[in-house]
Amino acid sequence: MTTPKNICFFNTTKFWGGGEKWHFEAAEMMAKTNNTTFFVCDGEGELAKKLKDLKVTQFNVKTNNLSFLNAVKVNRLIQFYKENKIDTVIFNSPKDLKLGGKAAKKAGVKNIVYRRGIAVKVKASRFNEHLFKNVITHFIFNSKATKNLLEENFKTIVSTKKTAIIYNAIEFSDSRITQNSLPTTQTIIGNGGRLVEQKGQKYLIEIAQKLKEKSVDFKILIAGEGPLHNGLKDEITKQKLTNEIELLGFVKDMKTFMNQIDIFVSTALWEGFGFVLAEAMVAKKPVLAFDLSSNPELIQDGENGFLIPPKNSGFFAKKLEQLISDKLLRTQMGETAYNFAKANFEKEKQLQKLLDFIS
Repeated sequence: MTTPKNICFFNTTKFWGGGEKWHFEAAEMMAKTNNTTFFVCDGEGELAKKLKDLKVTQFNVKTNNLSFLNAVKVNRLIQFYKENKIDTVIFNSPKDLKLGGKAAKKAGVKNIVYRRGIAVKVKASRFNEHLFKNVITHFIFNSKATKNLLEENFKTIVSTKKTAIIYNAIEFSDSRITQNSLPTTQTIIGNGGRLVEQKGQKYLIEIAQKLKEKSVDFKILIAGEGPLHNGLKDEITKQKLTNEIELLGFVKDMKTFMNQIDIFVSTALWEGFGFVLAEAMVAKKPVLAFDLSSNPELIQDGENGFLIPPKNSGFFAKKLEQLISDKLLRTQMGETAYNFAKANFEKEKQLQKLLDFIS
């Protein structure tokens, strides 16, 4: 089968996030092939700025949750699809799917693809049922966990569509793999993510307390910012853990961050795909996370890290203590983590899966 000649990515989100990164990298790859590549995006958003350097034709449109009711916008998109003979369009959000999917269906676009990257259950509404049954032709999921959540209410419909699990892609480079070079005998534990309830950083405080009680020499570095910053800072001070836990705020260079730590931990309570876990694995770090959502798809318990019973800070601390006291085990797990990530998340392999899927 041949790859579609006119492919359009559709993402009007203004800010830069995981879904936008995936869409951009996929468009970047597509632009290097023989395909003609288009991108529907907000002209004032981050994607529009980044796409300027690519061989990609932009079509700018502003959207909101009710844009699918705007006949003018729907008709503009129908005309855009038809004039450019778009045969494949790939969506990333429900908002865009409602508008762009409706127009694509009316324009006769052959492949209407919805990439689902959010680890939340989808409401069993008539509108969703209509979209999934009558508009979407292909589903892409960023993990088995994400697929399972959508299938809870739409398994029969999903079974009639072409589907694929395509993990988030990571670019490998030997330059990002170095050992912790900080002048300290402490074991450095890293955590990265928005300071929000989902990421569960409050459990790191409980874990730190238990490690400190056992006189373990460690330091926890938390990369990220968010609305819970002040509350976490106050609790760290209250528990007298200011020497053990440091809130770094936003960290732009995550490669350097990963290289300066010894172990990476995630206390997230759900994840569509734990991209930050995969980043740590590329840096040859053992990874620990709660045994939920997509984490078991990344962590082979006892091989490249440890899966922890959800919200069990005591067991989490126990496994960390084991790794802190055994440098050889850390090294072995780090190597295994790297090999697993390279086999499953390498950028070229994942994006080739996309090409094959829509061909």
